[in-house]
Amino acid sequence: MFEGVIPILQSAFRDDGTLDLDSIRAQADFAIESGADALAYPGFVSEWWKLSGEETLAAIRAIVEQTRGRVPVIGNVTAQSTYLAVAEARAFREIGCAGLMCLPPFVVPRSSRALIAHLRAVLAAVPLPHILQYSASLTGIRMEAAQLAALRSEFPHFSSIKVDFIPPGPVVSELREELGEGFTYLIGFAGLRLDDCLARGAHGLMGGAGHTPEDVRAFRALRSGDGGAVFRELLPLLNFEMQTIDQSIATHKWLLKHRGVIASSHVRQPGPTLDSIGEAELRAHYERVSFPPASDPR
Repeated sequence: MFEGVIPILQSAFRDDGTLDLDSIRAQADFAIESGADALAYPGFVSEWWKLSGEETLAAIRAIVEQTRGRVPVIGNVTAQSTYLAVAEARAFREIGCAGLMCLPPFVVPRSSRALIAHLRAVLAAVPLPHILQYSASLTGIRMEAAQLAALRSEFPHFSSIKVDFIPPGPVVSELREELGEGFTYLIGFAGLRLDDCLARGAHGLMGGAGHTPEDVRAFRALRSGDGGAVFRELLPLLNFEMQTIDQSIATHKWLLKHRGVIASSHVRQPGPTLDSIGEAELRAHYERVSFPPASDPR
């Protein structure tokens, strides 16, 4: 079961659009040195839909090798067909991922029965600790709590749910009430309502990697019961970032490039770029809240 701060790493590209594995490795080190409890890849913020299958596996392999067992690596199964999703899950296990996350198919609407069959196939194929990426606010896909409880009964390694809702807090409360304490609940959407979600019993944050030191600081302060001011300090940056997924991608790439973690802030096209006004605003947010990675990440 996963909890704590689990950044989703960016897909770093060179200026010519090719995948930059050295920058991805550097990003893994940066996140671990910042205090991350685990790493995940790929996600929406990783531009997963712009990657070939070979690129996804190459990036996951680089992350696992660079991590060297210091923290768990979670491979996110994003393939939109069950056949490819099962193959992807098996490949992640062979590479050395400690857990899986699964994004249910959403490009073409499917019945809840078809979605559950997809999740069952992935869970049955690879018995690693498993997170459901429950992203109704991004995908429109919703599932009944009874269906999730049945999956948990059949597959005990189905242990966590990432809540990508706006607002997430009521969904955390609803799921905990209906599913009990058998799951850990991880918050997406950059943790915009992390304070509310932790008060409702959530266990972790899965955001982008560009402000991992700040996320760790805010998360630990909130968990200690003395973090309201620290979290509120971060909110303007989160609000800037989460206007759209494109904005989030551009924000994290700018932050990682500015911090010297990745070599280029290139986004594969079609994709976003920050204009001079947006970049100036982001720089002001960053300079107000930023601090270096923790010397002792644990």
